[in-house]
Amino acid sequence: MESGQLTAKDTVLEVGPGLGFLTSALADNAGRVVAVEKDRTLAAYLKNKFSNHSNIVVLEGDVFKVTLPGFDKIVSSPPYNISSKLVLMILNSKYKLASLLLQEEFAGRLTAASGSRDYGRLTVMFQSRAQARFIDKVSRDAFYPKPRVESAIITVTPKDEDPPIKNRELFTDLVRSLFNQRRRRLSGVLARYLKKCYPEHASVILHRISPGERRVFEVTPREFVTYSNQIEDTLSEIGRDKTVS
Repeated sequence: MESGQLTAKDTVLEVGPGLGFLTSALADNAGRVVAVEKDRTLAAYLKNKFSNHSNIVVLEGDVFKVTLPGFDKIVSSPPYNISSKLVLMILNSKYKLASLLLQEEFAGRLTAASGSRDYGRLTVMFQSRAQARFIDKVSRDAFYPKPRVESAIITVTPKDEDPPIKNRELFTDLVRSLFNQRRRRLSGVLARYLKKCYPEHASVILHRISPGERRVFEVTPREFVTYSNQIEDTLSEIGRDKTVS
């Protein structure tokens, strides 16, 4: 609850409220709670349970399909099978902070540092748009019924793009392609990628990037953005030169 940094001015989105234990606590600390429950029986139960709470709105339906009112923060213990999709939804929303209880392995991938075992494509794509902080591990014993996996709480805050990604499609393709060979030298993997995608300009682009001898999984999200932008800038300059000539 503390990780959500709630105030009376906040409208909080809760995904998958279940029996509403967290919902009650959120309502005591926030101005308004929007609880979205897909299960029809649980949604009916929650609407009845909170019928006298003017600051709780229960919506029945799929959070990815229902029309959501505006919200400032997200505090949720969502079903683990929608974690990736939910995180993407959050990144594409206007929010101030999200506090999420996730499967520990997934939380570790979002918060991983470059060069670590858990660092990968998901990490780069996520950290290019948001900052995640590992708050605490939650034992399986804290749940009933007890899950098979450990859990963890993380907070997510929006990140100003610095530098901004000039071509997100190119950036996404670059990260995906390079992480197919995450433990190989960046210079070799990048050279093969450029020769495949931009055969006429590969040598010029590679000369400008100067990737060094690190391995792919040692490159930071910021550096991936820089490399992507350098490719975009070079292609744009070549295009302008051709137009002029």
